This record gives sequence, structure tokens and C-alpha cells, in this order.
Amino acid sequence: MSESYQHVVKGGLKLKGGAGLPAAGGVGKKKKKKSKAVGKEIEEAPLELTLEGDDGGEDGEGGGRREYKVDHRTAAEVRYDEQMQKTQEKLIHKMASKSHRDKVRDFNEYLSKLSEHHDIPKVGPG
Repeated sequence: MSESYQHVVKGGLKLKGGAGLPAAGGVGKKKKKKSKAVGKEIEEAPLELTLEGDDGGEDGEGGGRREYKVDHRTAAEVRYDEQMQKTQEKLIHKMASKSHRDKVRDFNEYLSKLSEHHDIPKVGPG
């Protein structure tokens, strides 16, 4: 029976962190190393800058100071966002084009075209 337990590791658990007590058996966290290749990729990628800030306010604060926001999205993400914006604009235009009266008329026509299967059955006596 003792042969089946030969592969078992004896001793306490070694948890990461250890509350700053490496003598208590804690295993320290490994620090990540920054690679130089990541920096090169960022330099090669085209940056799209957008101006964000004041338009030269009246109070005079931040007169020549402008903040630039760097767009870190990929080309596919930019295209996706543009397409979603176009889709939303079409939906808003479609919803705004009909009046309430037109919407009610269309809904009533839709209901009249449904088969008898969708009718509400009579409930109760009579």
C-alpha cells in the first residue's frame, strides 16, 4: 500500500505572495520583462491623432496648451466603429421618418395578415 503513495509531495503549500515573508515558505512573484520589440512595433504603426481640449477659452488658462489623444485601435476596429455608426444613423432615420399614426396603421395591417392560429381565444362564459 505504501508503494502507491511514493509520488506524493510532503510538506506545506507554498503560496505566492507570502505576505512579505519568504522565510515562511512563500514563493515570490516573477517580474515581467519589457521587450524592445514591442517598442519598435508601436513606432512603425501609423498614429492617428485627434485634437481634444479647449478652443481657446475666455479665461485665458491653457492658452497654447493642447492635448492630443492617440488612437490605439486597429484598422479593423476603426472600420467596425464607422460601420456601426452608419447603421445607427440609418436606424434613427428610419424610426424618425414614420409618424405614430403610420406605425399604428402598419402594425394593424401586420396583425390582420396573421392566420387564425395567432388569434386570442375567447375565455369565460358566453
